[in-house]
Amino acid sequence: METSPAMQTLTLVCGYTICVLIGLLGLVVLWKIFDGSIDLSELLDETGGGASMSRFQLLIFTFVFAFSLFLVIVSAKTPAFPNIPGTVLSLLGISGSSYLVSKGIQFSDPAALRAQGTEIVISPNKATVAPGKTQQFTADVSKAGAKLVWEKIAGDGSIDATGMFTAPATVTGGHSYATIQISSPDIPGAVDLAVITIVS
Repeated sequence: METSPAMQTLTLVCGYTICVLIGLLGLVVLWKIFDGSIDLSELLDETGGGASMSRFQLLIFTFVFAFSLFLVIVSAKTPAFPNIPGTVLSLLGISGSSYLVSKGIQFSDPAALRAQGTEIVISPNKATVAPGKTQQFTADVSKAGAKLVWEKIAGDGSIDATGMFTAPATVTGGHSYATIQISSPDIPGAVDLAVITIVS
């Protein structure tokens, strides 16, 4: 059964409309990431800073399927979802299932019900600082007397050994960002982050 020209036109219009809407949504998300409203620091990490292969695999598969959908929408040919090999779908299922099972096992143990990564909690976890000004950060540590290590891991400015952040005297474009990290050699794996917006 052939598709009428009117139906083909309607399909193309709908496809491009969806594509534009998804693109606008993507731009909004990118803007929110840029201004610090959306924090991606734990996108691929477990709480506490450990890398997660399952999360990485799911992220890659999400991009693959999203790109496949994009090709279906913009293609001039009759819409048809790409033929994805069964092995790829099997890997996706195994990856998702293994992550779900591992989380189920982790939290079935009463000892694991304690929030992971809460051995060190930085305060505040978000701050806005003017150029040349300072912001004092503190850390709540579960182990008394633990040595604290303050680091600036991204962006502008500096932080000293007491948790005092100093913003740069000037910022390009009127605003900038910085990410600081608190950790302790006495509590392996414990880490927390704070995001700082520097606005003139």
